[in-house]
Amino acid sequence: MLFITCVRVNPGKVEEARKFGDKILKAPPKGVKFLHVYHTLGRYDALWIYEAEDPKLIEEFLHQSRDVATTETWVALKREI
Repeated sequence: MLFITCVRVNPGKVEEARKFGDKILKAPPKGVKFLHVYHTLGRYDALWIYEAEDPKLIEEFLHQSRDVATTETWVALKREI
């Protein structure tokens, strides 16, 4: 399954969020493969695009980020052109 997560860093937690992001991107949970990571200007601070075998994996690792960031995650379905 393909997932897109929008990340908004909590006020005053930039350094902690950076450390969390570095940790999770260097050693993602088993079954999670990051495809693209972008820093953005606007409503969100980052955008993660990744694949995962099971949505429960996503719930578990994003739950760990709740002290440093707020996230919004969507399942993405490929559209044939």
